[in-house]
Amino acid sequence: MRKVKRTYTKYFGITRRRMRIKSGASWHTYLMIAAFSFIGGAGFTYWELNGGSVIGFISKIEALEAENQSIQGQLLQQKIEIQLKSISGDKVSGDISKLQEENNKLKEDILFYEKIVGKKR
Repeated sequence: MRKVKRTYTKYFGITRRRMRIKSGASWHTYLMIAAFSFIGGAGFTYWELNGGSVIGFISKIEALEAENQSIQGQLLQQKIEIQLKSISGDKVSGDISKLQEENNKLKEDILFYEKIVGKKR
């Protein structure tokens, strides 16, 4: 223990060989510099962002995005309706072509029977 005490007083005590002089600033100075830097940075940011007008811009962007989503939903509904109409139109055109083929076949049969029996007047 004695040896530790002697070593401590040799380097840090009053009787050390050379006097140590702090040439740097105290912690109070560094704290003040940090506080002023933080306040200055916050002020510069506020000034650069036009004092909160960016918040209005952001809210306008959010409103436009919501409107865009609703319009996209309506567009999707209209696309679905168009697809349904085209599918039903294709079905109707297919039915029409089948009916025309059947009609042509029946007309051929009528012509055939008229030739055999003869036309009635």
